[in-house]
Amino acid sequence: MAGALTSRLGRRFVLLFTVCALLPLVIFATLSVTKVSEQVRQETKENLRNAAKNSGMAVAARLDQIANDLSLAADLVQSWRSESVWAGAEALKGSVSDHCRAMWQVEGDRVRQLCGDMLFVDPGMDGLQREQLAAGKTVLQCVGEPLQLMMSLAVDPEDDGDLRIVALINPDWFWDPQELRGTKCDFAACDSRGRVLYHTFRDLSAADVIGAGVLKSGGRGANNSSGMIEWDIDGEPHMGRYWQAFLKPQYAMDVFVIQSRARSDALAVEAEFVQFFWLTAIGTLLFVVLGSLVQIRRTLDPIVSLRDATQRIGHGELDVRVWIESPDEFGDLGTAFNDMAERLQQNIAQREKTETELVASRDAALLAVQAKAEFVTNVSHEFRTPMTEILGATEILTQVEDGEDKDGAVREEFSTIALHGAQRLARLLDDVLELGEVENDSKAPVEVPATIREAVAGLETSARGRVELEIEDGLANVMADRRRLTDVWGRLLDNAVKFSEPDTPIKVRAKGKGDTLQVDVMDRGIGIAAEDLESVFEPFSQVGHDQMVNKANGTGLGLSLARSAVESFGGTIAVSSKLGGGSIFRVTLLAHVAASEPIS
Repeated sequence: MAGALTSRLGRRFVLLFTVCALLPLVIFATLSVTKVSEQVRQETKENLRNAAKNSGMAVAARLDQIANDLSLAADLVQSWRSESVWAGAEALKGSVSDHCRAMWQVEGDRVRQLCGDMLFVDPGMDGLQREQLAAGKTVLQCVGEPLQLMMSLAVDPEDDGDLRIVALINPDWFWDPQELRGTKCDFAACDSRGRVLYHTFRDLSAADVIGAGVLKSGGRGANNSSGMIEWDIDGEPHMGRYWQAFLKPQYAMDVFVIQSRARSDALAVEAEFVQFFWLTAIGTLLFVVLGSLVQIRRTLDPIVSLRDATQRIGHGELDVRVWIESPDEFGDLGTAFNDMAERLQQNIAQREKTETELVASRDAALLAVQAKAEFVTNVSHEFRTPMTEILGATEILTQVEDGEDKDGAVREEFSTIALHGAQRLARLLDDVLELGEVENDSKAPVEVPATIREAVAGLETSARGRVELEIEDGLANVMADRRRLTDVWGRLLDNAVKFSEPDTPIKVRAKGKGDTLQVDVMDRGIGIAAEDLESVFEPFSQVGHDQMVNKANGTGLGLSLARSAVESFGGTIAVSSKLGGGSIFRVTLLAHVAASEPIS
């Protein structure tokens, strides 16, 4: 390859292919990226516009509901004044309690509480607001700190008196972020002075609103009824859209709504596309360049290849071949060379194969000896603990004099210790013997739900109450040994009980899946680290513990025996887990007969 590339003709080919591939690709990529970026930005702006418009309409709709509540209250007051009977107060409270924090009947200095328990504070009105009230329209005002919305309506605009209904709007109902926020947007609302009425940002002030250009300089009115804004909020560049709700003719006050998105989030699709497109373009360029190099090699390099291959075979690289796909003498020469190299390699490979088989046999024997030694070491270590208990307790019992233990408490204590050690030793012997059993042919159709329930019944009372069963109806039978299959569930349940807190549930789920049965044993215990998942089924393995100083109860053979039994039935067992998140042991068995057929 190097000889072809360094030739003058080779350099010309490389330059030609590179230029012809690069220039059209750069032009196409630039035009495509520009077009897509413009489209993404236009769609983002349109989405922000629609979100701002919808939220402005939602604010106007909620103000209409408050105005209707005021009209209802005004009708009740007029009825009371004409008939001297106050009726419908409870109905009024039920109607407006969700919308208003409080409602008052105000006439001069006299205030009457219609609903709620808040004190009335008169914010006063300017001339425009009084004209609006006298015209029978509602007046919307900002009061308090933080700002809240208050709405007023004259009971009888034609009356010279100043009797009116005033309601303090409930902000929790009025500013509902689920309804007002656009998708992936933050929402804000302000009055015509730039004062922020509500927002979902971490921090927002009137200076931010005015500085973004939502309002004219000085904070009076809007530059336009709607427009795009670019601003920094919470230390991050945002792009947004504001919308003037046009409420002043109806309520003597206008509200501006803003929908804003972080610029990085809004243009994430564009950035992802640009990155993917350029990676694709670069990959295409590399592909074309590599193709050109291959073509140069096929055109100019047959002789160089033959020379290099001959030298490498002389140095012992017998797997060297030349690939000359040409219908001329070069192709014939390459074929003859490859035949010669093939025969030479076969002769030497046969000799090396024989040597390799001898080495593999020796290594297999060494591994078998090593595995046997490790097994014997583990078994002897496991046997030593119960034997130590038995010997220690027995030795103490032989030293106890009759007069020293009148009530027999010492003998009872150490007899119990010896019994416990003997029982543990017996269990260990049973497990070791079962681990070495050869699969027998005593299989019969077994009903899986029955074996699961038998295993649960064999647990201790405290553990049995933690097990939750989810067994699908009509499960098919499986071919297995009933006792060994019951032991499988018992060992998995015992493992779940051992490595989870006493107050956490253990769930067993059995269901059919095609021509197999799937049983999951799930706990919420300490979990298993990812690096230990491969070794949990190894004999005498208890992952997550120091085997010398922090060994869990048990021999470490339970999961090994469970896997051996499941595999003898033609099934599989697997585990998925994470530290602190519990474990799921999944057993998959082949279905044999329908659940309605006889069981073993």
